[in-house]
Amino acid sequence: MEKDTEMLPLMCTCMQPPPEGTFVVEQDYFLEQEMGGVRVLDETGHVVQLSDEVFQACFNECADPLYPVTTDIPILRDETVYTLYLILEQGACELEAIRAYAKLRNVNYVQAKRALKEGHNLLVAGTAFDMREWLHQLASFQVQYEIQPPYPYEF
Repeated sequence: MEKDTEMLPLMCTCMQPPPEGTFVVEQDYFLEQEMGGVRVLDETGHVVQLSDEVFQACFNECADPLYPVTTDIPILRDETVYTLYLILEQGACELEAIRAYAKLRNVNYVQAKRALKEGHNLLVAGTAFDMREWLHQLASFQVQYEIQPPYPYEF
């Protein structure tokens, strides 16, 4: 083991102490990957050389401490307001449409029937994330609907 105060470029979390060095479970440690192994800075400030197999058995969650691992979720960044419409056949207010409207608008069936007109009926409007939840709820009903602008995400 060599003494090294230089910060190594990556970080990992100890899940079980390896046979060499001084490590504490659930603590983060700096590391550097090399051909055939990994160098990890232990609690005492010494660099411990570990084989890839030992390292993978004892550590996880490697990341660059200056650039933490983040998950980019486009639906959470989307600020577009989407509008969901129920589409009815001419001259008929379908039972499934009444049920769907009542569920998503949180009204009773009588109120839903009164609110529904022929053609396009505004159901809800909101963010892409909200729309995904409403589409999950709407999937249990056999109704026609339209989203404006077109919804680019799977639900």
